[in-house]
Amino acid sequence: MKLRIAILVTFALLSANIYSQDADAILENGLFAFNNDNFTKAISELSKYVETNKENPVAYNTLGRAYSYLGNFDKAMINFQMAIKLDPKYYEAVKNLGYVYYDEGDFEKAISQFESAIKINPKYDTAYNALGNAYDELKNYKKAISYYSKAVSISELYDGAYNNLGLAYSHNGNYEKAIQSCKKAIEINPRNDDAYNAIGVIYEDQGEYVEAIEWFKKALEVNKDNADVYNNLGVAYYYSDDVKGENKAVKNYLKALELNPNNIDSYNNLGAAYFSTNPAKAMEYYNMALTIDPNHVDTNYNIGKLYQSMNQEADAIAHFRRAARAGQELSRKELKQRGLDW
Repeated sequence: MKLRIAILVTFALLSANIYSQDADAILENGLFAFNNDNFTKAISELSKYVETNKENPVAYNTLGRAYSYLGNFDKAMINFQMAIKLDPKYYEAVKNLGYVYYDEGDFEKAISQFESAIKINPKYDTAYNALGNAYDELKNYKKAISYYSKAVSISELYDGAYNNLGLAYSHNGNYEKAIQSCKKAIEINPRNDDAYNAIGVIYEDQGEYVEAIEWFKKALEVNKDNADVYNNLGVAYYYSDDVKGENKAVKNYLKALELNPNNIDSYNNLGAAYFSTNPAKAMEYYNMALTIDPNHVDTNYNIGKLYQSMNQEADAIAHFRRAARAGQELSRKELKQRGLDW
């Protein structure tokens, strides 16, 4: 009898050890998949892991990030909240939950989460950068600049924060400091295509299209698959003095849409390119934009102007009204985010 009991105990211990090894392998596979941008596999593996290992905050946090990257913010939120419940001092999960609110446009809640992460870790550079992003969205550029500056004071090699600082300076009208900050980002990381693109946008905003074009081209040398750069390059060509500028603009807008078919700005820019020469083509592109967002302010306004140019006043007024309604709702949302109302 004693021998039988000993065998059973030994078998149980071996089984538990094998199960533990299997669980560790599933966790490792999930983390590996996530780190290699295979978010679907990461979710599959990590979901299996947490079914029987419910006390690992890292697994829940990584699951949340994977869901977030795939745009499933509800499930992302649930997993970040679970990670925080298991470890209230897990400042990365606290910040990540803030980014769910940020992606949903609730900047007040996002700011609260980012501030909570900083209370846990006062040297948390990415949380300061996140706060800068939230205040930049709220058009409070003074605060955005302050938080981006704090991020780079903590991490002097934080190229992304330098790039964001440059954009905030640009939004605030300080173009000299904007370019300096973006160039600092490039000095730290010469492969930062967003920084080259940002400098191009800064020159574009000032009407210096030749300079803008050169910086957009540099961005594409680093990353030839950046849809935003192609769109911005198209705008620069459209407004440049180059006689072939409009053709080059169309070519770049189409390339942007090839890379990102949901880019409303590119559809609107194509509509503008054909507005005077081919109204039917312009309307075709504006309507494509409306299939993405029927209440898009700029698109409805542009269609209204196009109908007006064709003396179709009733249709023009209908789209102007839709643009006005959408614009009013947007204004209300912005006011609410600032803690104000009508």
